[in-house]
Amino acid sequence: MSTTNASNIKLSQTPLFSAEEIAARVNELAAQIDKDYRGREIFMIAVLKGSFLFIADLIRAVNTPTVVDFVRLASYGSATQSSGIIEVRKDLEMSIKDRDVLVVEDIVDSGLTLKSLRSMLLNRQPASLRICTLIDKQAQRVTNVPVDYIGFSIDDGFIVGYGLDLDERYRDLPDIRIIENV
Repeated sequence: MSTTNASNIKLSQTPLFSAEEIAARVNELAAQIDKDYRGREIFMIAVLKGSFLFIADLIRAVNTPTVVDFVRLASYGSATQSSGIIEVRKDLEMSIKDRDVLVVEDIVDSGLTLKSLRSMLLNRQPASLRICTLIDKQAQRVTNVPVDYIGFSIDDGFIVGYGLDLDERYRDLPDIRIIENV
């Protein structure tokens, strides 16, 4: 992956989604998840690195008992597009067999990475498998993958903040902004 010269980056002045809007949407998602998983324990899987802030807030917002584990995947292709060829860089440390699994992702764009992860997880025989994403970028979708919980939908644009990055930068922004010159 190429590195980006930070001096050439221009962030939008107005957040696409403010910290307050994100917090409110996380609470709405948590309420729906609590309703759907009532009486069961959730095994949440964070897809690293982008979802770490989202899952931290989501876990604190749900009232349902929750266990968490992490996966880290690498997708080969250009810096802005996935090829769908996935390498598992960090696998789960716990078994998901017969557990109610909720994958927590930062962004679904092409759907290729998530489709591959979903297939891998289904082979491990969970009792159920659902997907929650902070950002759904339907315009970029090249394969159909079911997404059960969606924070926000956008058409297009390269976004950063709240865990989303550009060459490992901007994850720390409390809101989500569009990079205007990528």
